[in-house]
Amino acid sequence: MVERNPTRAVMVRDLQIGGGARISYQSMCATRTQDIQATVDQTNALHEAGADLVRIAIDNKKDLDALKEVRAQTEARLVVDLQENYPLAEEVAPYVDKIRYNPGHLHHLEKEKPIEEKV
Repeated sequence: MVERNPTRAVMVRDLQIGGGARISYQSMCATRTQDIQATVDQTNALHEAGADLVRIAIDNKKDLDALKEVRAQTEARLVVDLQENYPLAEEVAPYVDKIRYNPGHLHHLEKEKPIEEKV
């Protein structure tokens, strides 16, 4: 068996990731977030199937509005994928358990701003 690399523990609501915890299962909705019912249905199906975390993409304010409705209709641990819209992080935070952002996107957005201000 391959030995796991040591990592620090991070809590996502009541779920520990890393730090020797069991491997967590995560899946992402394959829906348009603004299709609230489809997103809720898929989120709940993934949760019931055993997904520890369910990711939802947020590209704009309309997706953010839909996320608020999704959150109200699921107990799943939600992870938001901010795509290239990092400025929405503060508005998204109250409705999710974790924010995922690919920092590789930071270099080509608002090029006049230093990365330190974006993070």
